[in-house]
Amino acid sequence: MSRIFLPNQVRALEPGPVNMSLVAMRVGATTVGQLAYGRHLRLLTDEATHLHVNTPVSGSVVSRAGGSEPLTTTNRSAAVFAPGAPAEIEWSADAAQLCVMVPHSTLQDELEALVDREVKEPFRLPFHMSLDTSQGRVWRSMVNLLSEELSTRGRMLSHPAAERQVERTLIDALLLGHVQSHTEALDRSASPVLPSTIARAVELLNDHPEEAWSTTTLARAVHVSLRSLQNGFIRHLGKPPMTYLRELRLTRIRQDLEEASVMTTTVESVAYAWGMVHMGRFAAAYRQAFGELPSQTLKRLPA
Repeated sequence: MSRIFLPNQVRALEPGPVNMSLVAMRVGATTVGQLAYGRHLRLLTDEATHLHVNTPVSGSVVSRAGGSEPLTTTNRSAAVFAPGAPAEIEWSADAAQLCVMVPHSTLQDELEALVDREVKEPFRLPFHMSLDTSQGRVWRSMVNLLSEELSTRGRMLSHPAAERQVERTLIDALLLGHVQSHTEALDRSASPVLPSTIARAVELLNDHPEEAWSTTTLARAVHVSLRSLQNGFIRHLGKPPMTYLRELRLTRIRQDLEEASVMTTTVESVAYAWGMVHMGRFAAAYRQAFGELPSQTLKRLPA
C-alpha cells in the first residue's frame, strides 16, 4: 500500500487475521487498484499528494479526510479525497474498494482541455460522490469495467493504446460528473464550428482510426473546444465523434476480415490493429452493425 498509493498504518478493530488482497496497475499517470482486507479495521494514511477516489464494490466504508465529518459509502457512492490532508478509513470485514489515484497535474491538464482555456483558480471536488445520478452512473460503469479488468487481468489495461484511452475516459467521467467549481464553464454552450473544422476532424479519424482517440484529444488536434467538436459532429454528421470512430473502425475491420484467410488471420489481431480492445463489446457491436459475428465474416471464403 505504501509503495503503490501512500504511507499508512492499519489498526485492527476485531481479533483475527488480516487477509489483505491488492491488485493494482498504472494506467498512464493514473493508478487503479482493487483492495480488500477481509477484516474490520481502520486505515490511517499520511497526507495525500494526489487526488484519490475510493469506490466500494462490496461492503461499507466510513471515511474522514482531514477534519471532515465521517462519510459512509457503499456501492452507491464514492469518497473523493483531495490532496493536502490525511485520511482515516474504517473498513467493514466484507469491504472491497476500487481505488483510483490521479496526479493533480493530470487533472489540471484535462480540465483545461475540457473548458478550452487555462485554469488558474483551484477547482473543487466534493468529498461525497453519489452514483445514483446520471453522471454518477457513468463513474459506476467505469468502476465496474476496471474492477473486471483487474480481477481477470484483461488486456484493456495492459494494451498501450487502450490504456491511454481508458485513462482519459476515466478522468473525463470524474471531471464532467463531479467538478462543481467549473460547472458553468463545462456546461456552457459552445459556439458553432465551421464545417472545415469538422472536415479536418473526420480526415484525422479516417487517416488514423487505429489511434487512441478520445473526444478530448480530437478537439485538441483541430484546435476547438470539446463542446464545439461534439456539437459540430452532431449538427453536421448526426452522431458524436466517438460513435463515428466506432463505425469507421468496424467498417475497416470488416473489409480486412472479408479479404483475410482463417488459416493466417485471427479476429482478435484484426480488431486490435484497428484500435478495438474489448473483444466482447466489439463482437456485439459488429453483430449489430452487420448481422453476423466477425468470426463468420472471416470464415466465409472471398468471392
